Amino acid sequence: MEFDKESQVRVLRVAADRSAGKTVDEVDERIAMVMDLHPEFNEIWKQGELATYPQEIGGQIVSPFVHTVLHVIVDQQINAGQPDFVEENFNRLLGQGMDRHHCLHVIMGIYSELYFTTFRRGKQFDTLDYESRLSALSYEDAEKSAE
Repeated sequence: MEFDKESQVRVLRVAADRSAGKTVDEVDERIAMVMDLHPEFNEIWKQGELATYPQEIGGQIVSPFVHTVLHVIVDQQINAGQPDFVEENFNRLLGQGMDRHHCLHVIMGIYSELYFTTFRRGKQFDTLDYESRLSALSYEDAEKSAE
């Protein structure tokens, strides 16, 4: 999944299908799962294409579209074991007692920071930096940064 128009259309279609009670395919199931994790976005999806823009939600500026795509990307990395260090560090953090959803958000935060920084600079994503940052994570550090 990418941060492109095709993904925007797909996410909005899944939101509409969910609302209508229709069934969805595997990738769409992942999108629907993210939507289930974030009911605070439900009213925003009804805005159609406007839902792809950042909005204030719970006192923070959030792009439901970007947040959903990040969830799907990290979820796919974990489920596919590619890169393998994402799944390893995810399981390590879970083993330290971190909540699954919070763990996804912590990994998404690192991924998005690297992705958008390298994208803006026109560089290639640094997988080694991603691995290093995930390996350095601990449940204790993630909790401190969340406060």
